Amino acid sequence: MKIQFTSRRSPAGCRIVLAGLLALGIAISQPAEGRAAEDSWPMLARDAARSGGTTAEIRPPFSRKWYRLFSDEGLMAGVQPVVADECVFVGTLTGVLYAIDADSGRDRWTFRAGGAVLHTCAAGGGLVFFGSADGKIYAVRIADGGLAWTVPTGAAVWNAPAIHAGTVFVGGRDGRLYAIRAADGSVLWTAATGGPLLCSPAVDAAAGRVYVGGEDMHVYALAMDDGRQVWRSDKLPGVSMRGYHPVIAPDGAVLVTVTPAASLDCIAQILLDMVKEIFGDFSSWRHTQDENARWRTSNFELLKNPDTHGRQLAYLRRRLQQEPGLQTLFVLDAATGKQRFTAPIVYSESMNGTAAPAVVAPDGRVIVKYQALLRSRYEHYSPFLNVGYLDTATGEITPIMDQSRTYGWHDSLLLVHDEQSQLSVAGRILLNTHQDNVNALDLDTLQGYPEPFCRNVHEPQPGEAVAIWSRVLRGEPLPAGKEWLARGTAVYGGGSVIDVPVSVAGDSFYFIPTHEMNAGAAVVAYRMDAGGRAHQAGQPLSETLIDDQWQAVQRRPWDWDSLAMPRLDHVPKALPGAVPGTRQQPLAEEAARAVARISDADLDPFLWEAARVRGTGNASGAPLREALSSGVSELIRQAWRPLVFPAGKHPEEAYRFFSDPTETLLTLARAYPHLEPGLQGEVLRFVAAWAAADGPLAGPTGRRALAGDAGEIRSAYDVPERLLRVVDDFGRSEVARLYPLWLWARTSGDWSKLERDWPQLRPLADHSPNTIDEDCRNGYVAGLIAYGRIAHRLRDQEAVQHGLAAARRAMRERLAYEFAHTRGGVITRVPVGRSVFGRWRHLTPEVGRLLQVHAEATHRHLMAVYVDYHRPTWWLSWNVELMVRNETPFSFPTMSAEIFDARALILREPQKQLATYLDLPWCRADLFYLQKLVACLEADDETVWEDVRD
Repeated sequence: MKIQFTSRRSPAGCRIVLAGLLALGIAISQPAEGRAAEDSWPMLARDAARSGGTTAEIRPPFSRKWYRLFSDEGLMAGVQPVVADECVFVGTLTGVLYAIDADSGRDRWTFRAGGAVLHTCAAGGGLVFFGSADGKIYAVRIADGGLAWTVPTGAAVWNAPAIHAGTVFVGGRDGRLYAIRAADGSVLWTAATGGPLLCSPAVDAAAGRVYVGGEDMHVYALAMDDGRQVWRSDKLPGVSMRGYHPVIAPDGAVLVTVTPAASLDCIAQILLDMVKEIFGDFSSWRHTQDENARWRTSNFELLKNPDTHGRQLAYLRRRLQQEPGLQTLFVLDAATGKQRFTAPIVYSESMNGTAAPAVVAPDGRVIVKYQALLRSRYEHYSPFLNVGYLDTATGEITPIMDQSRTYGWHDSLLLVHDEQSQLSVAGRILLNTHQDNVNALDLDTLQGYPEPFCRNVHEPQPGEAVAIWSRVLRGEPLPAGKEWLARGTAVYGGGSVIDVPVSVAGDSFYFIPTHEMNAGAAVVAYRMDAGGRAHQAGQPLSETLIDDQWQAVQRRPWDWDSLAMPRLDHVPKALPGAVPGTRQQPLAEEAARAVARISDADLDPFLWEAARVRGTGNASGAPLREALSSGVSELIRQAWRPLVFPAGKHPEEAYRFFSDPTETLLTLARAYPHLEPGLQGEVLRFVAAWAAADGPLAGPTGRRALAGDAGEIRSAYDVPERLLRVVDDFGRSEVARLYPLWLWARTSGDWSKLERDWPQLRPLADHSPNTIDEDCRNGYVAGLIAYGRIAHRLRDQEAVQHGLAAARRAMRERLAYEFAHTRGGVITRVPVGRSVFGRWRHLTPEVGRLLQVHAEATHRHLMAVYVDYHRPTWWLSWNVELMVRNETPFSFPTMSAEIFDARALILREPQKQLATYLDLPWCRADLFYLQKLVACLEADDETVWEDVRD
């Protein structure tokens, strides 16, 4: 569903236009009387230097001139509308680039690429350029939307092009920066870096340089003319530069933003320590009213001394020098790539992304967000967060706001420490795009505007999300400020994970409202209008669904699992009823009847038949086998620590992955048949060493977790574990661990460990199952299947019969869940504040076959809705968070592994299809990536199900 509302006031009234399933045009604003000098915003942050500023000045009031909803397509987090040639360009997650008339909001044309558009496009010279998830860089003619040229790269492109002097610069996730002649698509040069490029390049035309940050956490300075490396910065602290871009200061300094590994609480402590040392304390919720009055008087007296501000910055600078892992902004010297100084800036936001790139005002002054205790923001919800002018020569920061008064809620730019927001400059107006509204400050008068330039929904009132859909389904326009679709009811691209500022062109600005509970699928255009009311808060909508609308909702591909989560459950609560087959209304009786029809004879083949893959020798598998061999060699030839995944705001835990030693054993067991004999021998010796008395696999089922401080670091980034609250990802239960142990014994022919440990393993058949939300007990079912096979191998008939009964009971319970949840129950909640594709976690070929035989149609439906529709970029490594895990920036690597296994083991997708989802390893010695390679190799091979009793 694509919804378009456009028009202008006229005596003729409103014109309605169909676009896609539904598109409407409604007259809401007068045409502009004239255009400002600069009527374009042609690329991310407006120019190749990524200034984020324009001389075009906009002032309130405003009226909405049009809006577009992309409910069935979605917009990737971080996409900024581009304005050029009187068109607004935006690409969607279905791979459609839209050229929208900037005045009317109607499509001029659309162009479909071969994959999702993951970032902002760029326009110039009659062409619009963008990268796609299909690995290509595209150029499309602005005049008619026709394809001009494409350039292939080695991986999905998640980058915003920069254009300068007829050259297009684009970073590739293959680790190369591409310089392309805009006119004809000729590749002028490519430059290799040390990691995927998820940071968009910036150009310093005067110096003849292009700068880009890599996921190896180095910044690269390259010559514009031939791509030679001028310098590579030292490795920066932090975990990623994804979604950010360098900013070129007027003096040539390169300002770089990174995402830190540490969570908000860790970084906030620095501010509290600073206050304790310099002020003693400050007015806050921690004190009584009288105590706060005393602290306010004391603090304001200190703040009269200009040195107090400098002392705060000096303290922060010293603490950041002591703990570089907490730095988020770096100012690099253009000549050397070295830090000019330690910027006294800590963690500006924490909603998901953690910082805001600097902006350069038209007067050449660099504006940053930073934290210090100042009168201007005293007793605000976020009392430390301020804006200031950064001197890029010295590192000093001058507050922008008037320090003779304390600003209010909106006139302080609505800077909020725990929610993403981004700056841009329009003439002498500083704008802050804060998720669902746009606030501003006059840089001349230092007066903030008492009301936002525009508003949107932060979190809706009860029933309001459904009322919005009631209007959408009726084909009626939404009131200004209500262009909001709940996450789970429309395609979600990451929301506020990577917020972007508004784009300003002429007398208008273009806004994508976001929030972690908002699908972020709207583009809203506003124009200066003397009678405008965009600043006014609208009344909550209260319509309810009538019967035909309720039927339409039940037919729509909504994510009922996410909608059952806290902060989204207001949506189903406002509906006329529950949808059968979801977790809200499981088909319990139907499921019981279906399970009752399944006999032991129906289940026993899944117990006794194991897969044996016979290779076809297909030439297409050669690169996969080569990659698998290389990955296995990397894994076994040195010791590795578990992967430490960065923390967010909430949950604040940093997770360790690949800490379960049986995950490594399972990976090697699956890979073993596809390896050359020499490498097989190395694998045998590796596993034998692990199974020794002091090894990770010592004991009946091995250690619970690998040591976190022994071996090489898997990640490209450095891990400041002392700053983190690290927990291990939940792994397999004791019963579930039997499956990797059995598979290794069967694959390698070495049963000695199981023979030795069987007396301790034998009682496991009586263990209670794990909680169903962890993995729908897939691991438990697989473990009991393995139990029976081990018992048979060891000729323990009593255990065989006991295990058979337990396995049959577990399979029936597993199938009952399948039959009861035909439209949901695929995403489950697990500690801490996290959700997973539990229904597809810990799948094995046997469990996959069980689900394919009995519920394939259900899983195809679930895949189509919960993955292909709602999460079309699920397969990207280091993706934005697409699960309901609240305020964190990255998807866990488990999500793509769970979905990949379901496609391979339940849906049996062919190699050609699976290979498109391989993408890049998340880290070195990536176990999930090796398992994906095996699944691809085996997809087109012949699978024979052999009875293990023969």
